[in-house]
This record gives sequence, structure tokens and C-alpha cells, in this order.
Amino acid sequence: MERSRLWHTDKRKFKKTWEQDYFFTEVDSNAVCLVCKQRVAVSKEYNIRRHYLTKHAAEFAKYTGEHCKVKLADLLTKLTTQQRTLLQPSTAQENATRASYRISNAIVRSGRAFAAGDFVKECLTIAAQDVCPNQMRVFSQISLSRNTVTRRVEDMAEDVRGQIAQRASHFSAFSIACDESTDMSDSAQLLVFLRGVNEDFEVCQELAGLETLKGTTKGVDIFMAVERVLDKNGLNWETLSGIMTDGAPAMVGKRAGLTALVSDKVSEFGGSILKYHCILHQEQLCAKNMGLKNVMQDVVAIVNNIRSKALSHRQFKALLDEMDAQYGDVLYHQEVRWLSRGKVLRGFFDLREEIREFQAMKTNNIQVPTDSHWLADLAFLVDITELLNILNLQLQGRDQMITQMYDHVKAFKQKFQLLSRHLSKGNLAHFPSLREVGLMEEDTPKYLNILNNLEVEFDHRFEDFRGNTTAFELFAQPFSVNVDAVSEELQMELLELQSDSDLHSRFRELSLQDFYRSIPAHRYGKIRKHAQVMLSLFGSTYVCEQAFSLMNLNKSKLRNALSDSHLHDILTLSVSQLEPDIERLLKTKNRLHVSH
Repeated sequence: MERSRLWHTDKRKFKKTWEQDYFFTEVDSNAVCLVCKQRVAVSKEYNIRRHYLTKHAAEFAKYTGEHCKVKLADLLTKLTTQQRTLLQPSTAQENATRASYRISNAIVRSGRAFAAGDFVKECLTIAAQDVCPNQMRVFSQISLSRNTVTRRVEDMAEDVRGQIAQRASHFSAFSIACDESTDMSDSAQLLVFLRGVNEDFEVCQELAGLETLKGTTKGVDIFMAVERVLDKNGLNWETLSGIMTDGAPAMVGKRAGLTALVSDKVSEFGGSILKYHCILHQEQLCAKNMGLKNVMQDVVAIVNNIRSKALSHRQFKALLDEMDAQYGDVLYHQEVRWLSRGKVLRGFFDLREEIREFQAMKTNNIQVPTDSHWLADLAFLVDITELLNILNLQLQGRDQMITQMYDHVKAFKQKFQLLSRHLSKGNLAHFPSLREVGLMEEDTPKYLNILNNLEVEFDHRFEDFRGNTTAFELFAQPFSVNVDAVSEELQMELLELQSDSDLHSRFRELSLQDFYRSIPAHRYGKIRKHAQVMLSLFGSTYVCEQAFSLMNLNKSKLRNALSDSHLHDILTLSVSQLEPDIERLLKTKNRLHVSH
């Protein structure tokens, strides 16, 4: 039976001699006549010979010997030329579609509307006319209509989400960061970011989903939305290690808040999670309770008084120009942006004399207080706010580890203690603004009290982080952490680790991520798992805030009809560190669209 099958297979294999005998060749495993380009269904010599004898023998029998070889070469050349000609449009169309995808991706990442593709196409046409008029047809094939850009964006976003789900399937541990906000059309949008770590300690931090909350925004509503996001990404509850939220009641409620519901769900699978309130929000809440509100209110009122009237604003800027002032204007204070507070205070303090002179020109202007205690309060507020702003900037960033962020907070607390010691002795080394205007002895207790209250507030706000100090220390300093302080299930492995001189040497030379990647899994499986959990934790919801800024940029007053699904597509492409696989998308297209 096997011999018979092999014999039949061999009989149907195209033979090179048939080219000269019957003017046939093989194209894609098919026998093709070089004269009429007709294919023979089955590559058997009988079928090929019959086709030649019945259709072409009368005309081509005269070609023999060298004449036959020349005619055969001529026919083969014509076939090759014809094939190349047929393939060229396909290649051109493929290149045009590839360019369409890439330009659409650039349009989305720049925050432009889908309709911007028409404008880009017009620009390409103009450029081609002036630079390379002979290539006009090539550029005209790049389809960038609004509908085409929309389809391209949908395809690329779906591809990126597929890549995220594929990576998520290999997570050893992951955490989520959740934040909720309202868009331009008053729809409540929930952002869920994931940060996962695989066995090789590769970190993936991506947007897992955007869910529109149609009705209420209670803890249970948010939980159901989070559940949908995890299901879509194929994530398992048992590998969830932590959750970071913004501290809203619906998020952190002890019984019905999102963190409580997520914790209960993970417990059903025998796991546990670390629950945190965003470090960045905690720091900002501490700063808002600093005191001296009357000074800040006076500053904001005066600045807004200058800037709210167009004529006064122009006159003030002209005055600053005449006086060759350090700044050309004063900034508005925006309550939602904490950093603006420090910039407003610094600008006001540096321009205080110019502002006082300008406001005194008109009796209906809000006047700058002349009280020396008020000025000292302003200087003290400037110095402390600038320190808080430095901490705020340190806590920002996409890929920071939670241990690094908490280190910044601990360092800042120590700075508070240093400032208090210095201030109590009249040392203003770290109070440059206060040193400039002078410290009055009777104000010292007030400022010491403010510093003490801030320190107490920081202790209160970061209590949940302080409760996990040992876990952080084990991850960041495994060779110096007290063995008795760590979990009992980790103690034996930790003792082995601390006694390993080779690993100790690696720890000094490598980054934390590379160090834990290098330690043997069969010896330190539990410590590696602890490190994966620590690496997976978010320190803040900064990525959510960035995404909401992009959401407001894209879904604006001019684009308030943007659908939720397209908003999700835009955010997926805009915030992702992954690139859409355009080559894969090209291969999946049954046909390539060319514009007219």
C-alpha cells in the first residue's frame, strides 16, 4: 500500500524535461503552459502531453534543437516579466496600507481627531507635487479617510490588547491601579491599569481596560467593572497581589468599597492582597492640611485680581518688562494641580515688590498686606511648599517601584525633623525665603507647630505603608534585614541567601530586578515569589491620572460624540509601551484598500 502511494506521488511530480518537450513549467506546484498560461489540474505527463498535442503542437512542433531552447527561454522570460508586473501593484498596495496604519497610529498618539487623516493626505499630495511629482500615484494610494483611520485604530488597539492578554497569561503576580473620573459628556469612566511580573522578572505595565459606569458608581459597581476587565485579559484572581486606588469612599470603604470586595474575592481563592491608597494622593492631602490658609487665600485673590481683567493684566506685564523683573507674569493657581500652588507662591514672593507697587496704583485693587508677620508667613509657606513640590515630582513617574517611592517619603519625614531642629535653634539654612525676610522670634512656635502637624499627618496617611516596612526591606535589602522580623515561611531561605557570598556580590553589582532574576528558583523559590509580588505593586495611580489627561484631551467639547469604544482604542494606543504588530495585521487582511 505504501509503495503504491509513493509511486503515484512520484508520477505526479513535475519533471524538468517537460519544459522543452511540451513548453510547460511549474508555478507554485502547478504545471502551467508557457504558451496559453493554462494550468493542468493533475501534473501527470499524460495530461500535459495531451494538452500540448491538441492545442499547440501544430504551431510549436517546428521548434527543435537550439531553436527549441531559444523559444523556451523567451517564453520563460515573458512569464517571469508578467509575474513581476502582477506582483508590483500588490506590493505597492501593501506599502500604502502599511503607511496608512503608521500614520493613523501617529494621529492618535498626537491627540488628533480621526478626521485629521484627510488633512494629512492633502499635505502628502502637496509635498509629492513639489518634491517628487513622478511618485504622485504612489502617495495617492495611501488611504487616510476618516473611516479608514477609524478602522486602522480599531485594528491596532485590538492587536495591542491581544499582546497584553498574551503577556498576562504568563504573570506570576500582578496588581491593579484603579481610578474613576467623569468625561466631557458626564459619563463615569473607570480606568484599570495592570502591572505584572513573569517568572523571568520581566515587568509589564499596561492599560487593562476602560469601563463606562452607566448607572451608580458604588463600590459594587466598580468591582463588577474590574471583574469584567480581569476576565477580558484572562487574569486569575489567585495571582492578584495588590490594588492601588485614589482613596475615594467607593474605592476604600471597609465593607462595600472596591478594595474590600476585591480582597474578599481573592480570599475565596486562598490568596491575600496588599491594599494601598496612592502615595501621591496621600502626599497632596498632607500638604493641603499644612495651615496658613489665609496667606494662600490672599495670594490667590491678588493674582486672580490681576489676571482676571485683560487691561490690568496687560498693564502688569508691561510694568514687569519695564522693571526688568525676574518673571514676565504671575501664574493662575489651579486647586486641582498641586504643583501650581508652589509655582504661584514662588512667583508671587519673588515679584512681591512689583505686585505691591502695581496694586497700589488703583484703589479698587486688592492690596498686598504690609504686615511683617504676613510676609514671614508667606516666606515660610514658599520654603515648605517647594520642599513638598520636590517630593511630589519624585513620586511621579511611570515605572517606579513602590519601595523607591516609600523611600522618598521616609527621607522627607527625616527632612521635617531636621527642619524642626534647625528652626528651634534659629538656624535658617534650609529656609532661604524666610532667611531673606527675617524670622521673628514670636513666629517660631507657630512654624514649629506646623512642621510637627505635617509630620503627624504624614505618619497617619502612610500608616498602611509603614505596616509593610519589613516586606519592603526584605525586597530592597535582603542581606541586612533582620531574619526574625520576616515571615516564618521565608526565614530558612533568607538565612541561606544571607550566607551566600556569591549572591551577595551579585546584589552589589546588579539592579534589584536583575539580581532576583539571577537567583536559583529551586533554592529560593519563596523569596523569588516575594520579590515578584513587590515588583508587581503600584506605588501610585499616576498612570491613571496621565490617562485621564489624555482622555480629556481627546474627548473635548469639539469631540464629545466620541464613542466609549473608540475612546478605549485611543487610550490603549496612546499609553501603551507596546507597538501594534502592523505586519501581522497586513497578513490578516484579505484585500488591501486603495483610495481613489
